[in-house]
This record gives sequence, structure tokens and C-alpha cells, in this order.
Amino acid sequence: ANWCEPGLVIPLNPLPSCRTYMVRRACGVSIGPVVPLPVLKERCCSELEKLVPYCRCGALRTALDSMMTGYEMRPTCSWGGLLTFAPTIVCYRECNLRTLHGRPFCYALGAEGTTT
Repeated sequence: ANWCEPGLVIPLNPLPSCRTYMVRRACGVSIGPVVPLPVLKERCCSELEKLVPYCRCGALRTALDSMMTGYEMRPTCSWGGLLTFAPTIVCYRECNLRTLHGRPFCYALGAEGTTT
């Protein structure tokens, strides 16, 4: 069994601030009340930091998956943009958080299996 499955180590609806942050950064639009970008980034990094490093990439993937169902995308936004930006959230210039790869890095979120 994969212990990074949503509902175990990863919450069922993970990283709410990161979802908003991804949309703001990748699409330039806001969902819900407009929170200043640095505040949103801080909240997102804090949510990610609470997760074990092994499951951080998987949590980002789960957050994106949950957005794909029942989520209205604006014409200015593309899943491609979100998929490209999402894995960079753990990187040095963003949250700088270690992952299962032992450094601040996630593979492209569509590229790995469910263990990431």
C-alpha cells in the first residue's frame, strides 16, 4: 500500500492555500478573497512543511487532481500552466522544502506514478 494516499498521511483535500497560490501564479487570477501573494505563498509553504518530505510531491499532485474535478477553469488558465508550476513550489526559489528526492525537487507531476 502507498502510505502517501490521500486520507492517510495526505489530507483528503490537501493544501488549500497552495491551490489558490498555484492558480494566482500560473493563471494570474484569484479564486475567493484576494490575499496578498506573499501571504498566500507563506501559507502554502506552511501547509507543505507540515507534511512528511516523502509525500510533498504527492500532496501537490493530489491538490491538482482535486482541482480538476468540479473546478471551473477560466479561459486565461490552462492545466498545462498549473502542471508546470505546481512541482516548482517545493524548489529553492519558492518554499525550498526537501521531498522524497532528498532535495527541494519534484518531477513533473504527470511523469511519476502514485508514489510521488
